[in-house]
Amino acid sequence: MTARPPIALGIFLMGHGHNVGAWRSSATPADDLLGLDHYRRIAVDAERGRLDMIFFAEILYSYETAGRHEGALAFPTLDPMVLIGALSSVTEAIGLVGTYSTTYTHARATALKLATLDRLNGGRSGWNIVTTGADQSSANFSARQHPDKAARYAMASDYVAEVRRFWQSLPPLPQGEPVRVQAGMSADGKSFAAQVAEVLFTIARDRDSAVALRSEVRTLVAGAGRDPDGVRVMPGIAPIIGGTEQEALAREQRYLELLHPRIQLAMLSDQFGMDFSGHALDKPLPMEEIRQAPKVLSGARDPDRLINADGGVPTLGDYLRQQARVRAHHSFVGTPEQLADHLDEWTAAGACDGFNFTFPVQSEDVPILVDQVVPILRRRGLVRQDYEGHTLRSHLGLKLPGKA
Repeated sequence: MTARPPIALGIFLMGHGHNVGAWRSSATPADDLLGLDHYRRIAVDAERGRLDMIFFAEILYSYETAGRHEGALAFPTLDPMVLIGALSSVTEAIGLVGTYSTTYTHARATALKLATLDRLNGGRSGWNIVTTGADQSSANFSARQHPDKAARYAMASDYVAEVRRFWQSLPPLPQGEPVRVQAGMSADGKSFAAQVAEVLFTIARDRDSAVALRSEVRTLVAGAGRDPDGVRVMPGIAPIIGGTEQEALAREQRYLELLHPRIQLAMLSDQFGMDFSGHALDKPLPMEEIRQAPKVLSGARDPDRLINADGGVPTLGDYLRQQARVRAHHSFVGTPEQLADHLDEWTAAGACDGFNFTFPVQSEDVPILVDQVVPILRRRGLVRQDYEGHTLRSHLGLKLPGKA
C-alpha cells in the first residue's frame, strides 16, 4: 500500500487571532501588532514544530459602518511582503506566503518583489493570488469603479501569466518560482485556481463536503491540462484545544465572550453589503433580504453558507456566536489527541492534503499545536520528523514549475 504523503500544516496569521476580540485575551499588547516581535515569536514557534508555512492576508480597505471605523477591531494591515522579508531573517526553513492583489497592484512590481524575497530567503516564498472582492478598495487606488468579478478574473489570468514570464526570464530562482496559492470558492474562483494554483485554501465545514470539494478541484485541474497531484487542497480549521474535553469547552466559552455583538454585526454588514443592525438577535436570519444583498447579487457571497447543515436557518445571535469562533471555517473543540484523530480522518478520507489553522487567539493556540498536537502526529507518522529540504516546494512535495 502506498504511504500517504505528510499532512501539510500552515498557520493563517492575522493580528492577535481570528476571533476579532482576541486582543482582549492575548498577553500581547495591542500595539505589538505593528512591530516585528509578535510575528517573530509565532514564526519561530511554527518553525520549531516543522510546520510548512505561515500565511498572511492583505486588506486594502478599512472596516467601516456608516462611514465610521470600528475601533474595537484589531486587524492590522501591514504589507505582507515587507513582513515576510523581515521574518525571513529570523527563521531558517518555514515557508512564508503573502497576498498581493491582481486588481490593484502592478504585475512587474509584484513579480520583482516576490522574486527578490524568494532569492533572499532561499526559496521559501509563496504568493496568495487574489482579485480583491471588496469594492471599497477601489477608492484607495483612485479607481472610479471596482471591476466586476468576470473582469477581475480575466485580468488575473493575464496578470499571473505576466508574472510567471518575468520569473522565467531571470536566472533560476531557488525553488524555480514562488509557490502559487489561491483561495477562491466561487465557480469563477475554482476555475481560476484550476489554471494557476499549486495550493488551494478552502472553506469546508464538514468532511463530506470537503471530500466533494477536493474531488471537484482535482477534476477541474485535470480539465485544465494540469496534474491534480500538483495541487494541495488545505481547508481552514479553527481548533480550540484543551487538556480535557471540559477544558476545551471552557476555552471555547471564554473565546465566545470576547467579542461584542456590535462588532460582529459590523463585520457581517461589511461582508454582505447590507445593514444587519436593525434585526433582532433572537430572530432567524432574514434570508430573503440577504439573498438580495449587494455582495450576494454580485456573486461575492454565497447566502447558503449561512444555513445550518440540517437546512435550518439560525437566529442572528446564534450565527454571530458561531462566526466569533470560526469566521466561516471548520471548527473543532477537543483534546490534542482528538484533534490528531480529526486531522488523520480527514486526510485518510481524501478530504484534503493538509490544513490552514485559523486560531482564535494565536499567542495561546500556536504553542499548543506545536508542543501537544504535532508530537502526536509525528508518533503516528502523519507529519515529517524534520524538514527534508529548504524550500516551500520541498515542504509541500511540489515539483518544479513548468513553463507559463
